Amino acid sequence: MAGQSYADFMERVLALPGAQARELGQVGEYPIYAVEQGNDPQRPTALITGGTHGDEPAGPAAVLEFCRQGGGAWLEALNFLAIPCLNPHGYAHGIRHNGQDVDINWAYKRDDVPEIQIVRQLVAGRRFEFVMDFHEDWESPGFYLYELRRGSDPVGARIMEKVSCFLPLNTQSVIEGQPAWGGIIIPTAEKHEELRGEGIPVVLYDHHTDHLVVTETPTILPLEERVRAQLAALEVVVEAHLP
Repeated sequence: MAGQSYADFMERVLALPGAQARELGQVGEYPIYAVEQGNDPQRPTALITGGTHGDEPAGPAAVLEFCRQGGGAWLEALNFLAIPCLNPHGYAHGIRHNGQDVDINWAYKRDDVPEIQIVRQLVAGRRFEFVMDFHEDWESPGFYLYELRRGSDPVGARIMEKVSCFLPLNTQSVIEGQPAWGGIIIPTAEKHEELRGEGIPVVLYDHHTDHLVVTETPTILPLEERVRAQLAALEVVVEAHLP
C-alpha cells in the first residue's frame, strides 16, 4: 500500500473546530497527537484510537471524521479522548510496522518502543468508560470485531446488525485463528492469557476499562464505506453507555 502524507493528515487534525489537540510526544520526525472533546471532570471519558497499523487508513480517517463532526449531544454524558494515528511512520510509508519494524499492537511489554511509551503515559492511572480501537484487515471478505465487556451485556450483535445494512460481514466460523460467530470473535480464556501484557487492547481491557471493542473493516472495499462502518460501530457503543 502506498503511504500517505502525515503532514496533511495532521493539518486536518489541528484544524478541527471545537476540539483540543495536544502533542503527546515525538517519534522521529513525527509528532503524535491526542484530540480531546469535552472536559467535564464529572463525566467519564471514552478512548478512541486509530492507526496502530500504518497500512490501515480507515482507522485514522474514521477518528478524524468523528472529531470533525464533534460529539454533539454525546458530550452531555461523555468526554472523548482520541488518538487519530498512533503509528505515523507506518502511515506515511504505507506499512504495518513502525520505524523500528515493530508491530506496535503487540509490543506493550517493550520499553524501547516510543509509541508504547506514549500510550503508557496517556493511560497511566486512568479508567475509561470504553475503549474503541479501529483496525482493518486486508484478507477479510467482510467486517468483523472483537469485544470484551464486564458487568453488562456485550453490544457486538447490535454493531453487526447495523453494519450489515451497508457492508458485508465476515461470517467465517474461525477468524484470525479464533472461534467466531456472526462476525464476532469470541476470545478464549487461553488466548487472552497468552496475549496478556503483549497487546495494547488486551492491556487496556485488563487495567483501564470494562468495555473494549476492536473493529476490523475489509480493506478491499472503498474507504468511505469502511469509515462509515467504523463510525456506525462507534455510535452503537456510545449509545450503550448513555444514561
